[in-house]
Amino acid sequence: MLELLADGASNAEIAGVLGMRESTVKAHVSRILAALEVGNRVQAALCVRDAGLHGGWGTSPEI
Repeated sequence: MLELLADGASNAEIAGVLGMRESTVKAHVSRILAALEVGNRVQAALCVRDAGLHGGWGTSPEI
């Protein structure tokens, strides 16, 4: 989920890829943002990149 988030996928797109409800994705995204102590998805993506947790931009499954 974090990689999809970092790639800029919407909640609906993440839900489709992972076979979850969009409401579940929203809850997970909120928890991720809180855990990373950031205010938005862009800041989360930067944290992922800076920590070296992303396999490379654009490597997630087709959305």
